[in-house]
Amino acid sequence: MTQSMAEPFFIVGCGRSGTTLLRTLLNSHPAIGIPQESLFIIDYLRVGQRMDLAQLKRMLMQEPEIEEWGIHPVIEDLDGCQTIAEAIDRLHRLYLAPHGKQRWGQKTPRFVRSVGLILEHFPGSRFIHLVRDPRAVVSSLITSDVHRSNAYYAAHRWAKDVGFGLAAEETYPSQVRRIRYEDLVTQVETTLVSISDFLEFEYDPRMLSVAPQSSSEYSRFYAAIHANLILQPTDRFIDKWRERLDDEETALVESLSGDFMERLGYTRTIQGSPEPLVGLFWARLSRAVGLARQATQYLRFRRRYLFHLIGRKWRLGLLRDFVGDVNY
Repeated sequence: MTQSMAEPFFIVGCGRSGTTLLRTLLNSHPAIGIPQESLFIIDYLRVGQRMDLAQLKRMLMQEPEIEEWGIHPVIEDLDGCQTIAEAIDRLHRLYLAPHGKQRWGQKTPRFVRSVGLILEHFPGSRFIHLVRDPRAVVSSLITSDVHRSNAYYAAHRWAKDVGFGLAAEETYPSQVRRIRYEDLVTQVETTLVSISDFLEFEYDPRMLSVAPQSSSEYSRFYAAIHANLILQPTDRFIDKWRERLDDEETALVESLSGDFMERLGYTRTIQGSPEPLVGLFWARLSRAVGLARQATQYLRFRRRYLFHLIGRKWRLGLLRDFVGDVNY
């Protein structure tokens, strides 16, 4: 990374842990700009040192997610970029320019699995690792039109992502800061001040206000997912899982995530091992149905993105890993 490149920051964690809310709050800062989720970045960083840079730049110009940022770069905008990291930085600077902002961040939860890779390319970057009660996360993943998971797979996903996040905290203690969702929504100002100090920018009280139009930038695909962004941060969703999960589902989640759950300060409600919720066959069948519904959502609202995603994975030699990781 060149000296001229800003030190970015990344909001990471398991999906449905409040990362979008935090992105919205930080994006209200007059100096901070965070585009929409950008999963493509990790793919380019993974292959950046073994593929032709000129080819990668041309591929970047075709990314649908960059269009969703609201910018339309051309290949000449990447002139002078000597690495894929510099090209990604340049794209973010193009995003910042019309907003009059100076420092960029990223809010893509799954980046929690790639902290080491990101630091190879952006050594000075920092990470906010957002964690939330696994029962609340599982409840949200089950009901989400985009994820459509079940208790078994959702609990495994939470444990996997939290495991990556905790490992990153231990490996890079000065660059990774854990924030609890529950603190974010009950102690909003105190938490934002702490985050501002960690990321080394001046706290601004305008971050406390989430304007009613905050969700207007999202496409129809995301509209329902982020509907609650029109609300101020609230604690009303902290215990919503108690209404949505039955005892068997709760016991299963607590069993699969118990060690990390207790380490993070979340108390079990059901002692002992759960009765079998469903056999593994039925869990897989349920997840297959959920994946079909996810695919239908993408085909209906985000078809170009879906086909481009598969094409990019194939061209970069990452398709097998993608298929193997789709359930989690």
